[in-house]
Amino acid sequence: MDISIHNALHDKYLEPINIRVIDGMITQVTHAEVRPGSIAIDAQGAMVSPAFIEPHFHLENSVLPEFVNKSGTLDEAIHIAEWIKAEMSFEDIMRRSTRALREAILHGVLWMRDHTDVDEIAKLELLKAVVAVREKFLPVIDIQIVAFPQFGLADNPESVDLMWQAMDLGADVVGGVPHREKNMDRAARQIELAFEIALAKDADVDMHVDETDDPYWHTLELVAEKTIETHYQGRVTAAHCCAMAAWDEITFQRVLSKLVQAGITICTNVPVNLLLQGRTTGIPVRRGIPRVNELLEAGVNVVCGQDDLQNMFYPFGNMDPLSVANFVAHAAHLSSEQQILDAFDMPRYRAAKSLKVKDYGMCEGSRANLVLFEANSAADALRRQPERLYVIRDGEVLVQSEHTLHLSPLLPFAQESAAVHQPIQNT
Repeated sequence: MDISIHNALHDKYLEPINIRVIDGMITQVTHAEVRPGSIAIDAQGAMVSPAFIEPHFHLENSVLPEFVNKSGTLDEAIHIAEWIKAEMSFEDIMRRSTRALREAILHGVLWMRDHTDVDEIAKLELLKAVVAVREKFLPVIDIQIVAFPQFGLADNPESVDLMWQAMDLGADVVGGVPHREKNMDRAARQIELAFEIALAKDADVDMHVDETDDPYWHTLELVAEKTIETHYQGRVTAAHCCAMAAWDEITFQRVLSKLVQAGITICTNVPVNLLLQGRTTGIPVRRGIPRVNELLEAGVNVVCGQDDLQNMFYPFGNMDPLSVANFVAHAAHLSSEQQILDAFDMPRYRAAKSLKVKDYGMCEGSRANLVLFEANSAADALRRQPERLYVIRDGEVLVQSEHTLHLSPLLPFAQESAAVHQPIQNT
């Protein structure tokens, strides 16, 4: 199948362009006319961009609105998750994940990195279900699975064994949560164990790091040091990094220099962290997010993730990366032209670098994974968060919604309405 896109606006240069796609690859990006394909799309001035990327999400916990976090704290959310994870059935995870992925794809998300709990309660059951979700959606979205040891590794040999098994069962990336250990020494041990698995499996590392208001925790520094020691530059992501907002300037500058040397990506989960962090620190309330602007100025790759959808961690969300990037711009005071472009690129080019998405972009030779929406600049896209008019995967139109929503038969939910959520039955 060949596609032509006419009268579109380039996402970076903001100039009119025409695009030709043959066999799922972009063969022309030009100001000149292109021959109409078997599918010819008149963009009518709409912006065309590479499709979006969700770099940090928890599929198995998505769409659980009945579990209310009364204190609004991270600790209570984790406690609720601990209580219900053993009750999650394969069918229930499949149904709720389908609903989350439906919203994501309609917003132009064609890649996702999912963090799935692997621990002494969940064992490998949640992972098995998410692997099945990945296979179901394989034709339309790429899902990388992170094995996430929610209860730590340093003093938990069962979870260590489960992590090794998870990598053999289908996980792609080694996760971690070093600040959940007893102290910094045990956090260092967890990091050592996680890197041991990653090196043996030639897998990237993506950890929940310092997701706390307590400035005592600076495990991000340990992660950076281990990355440098093992020559794993460019293969490590640290998410959340909330304690950074509480560090003194000397600590921040020391860790920042190591981050730059380590080539670590920082994933900020601003909507969730603004809601959960700072509740126990008094006045003034800490923002609970990394120092995004300083990270960007130092050359650190920063991305942004939705994290959660309608659950005990976060009762909101709509799986729109433009909404998350808008949150980041506001919370991190990103308002200059370059800063707005950086925010716009967090769920696009920056996330593609983090997830190592091959042939990503808008040039000849890139895979034709594209999204069209009405916007005339990065600021306009973040401001309006417009409807996605077209979502194209490898040259196949998955979503078309100029006036009426049309879905490709490739989509697992194309012949059904949005999945109806069925509450988990707890005893």
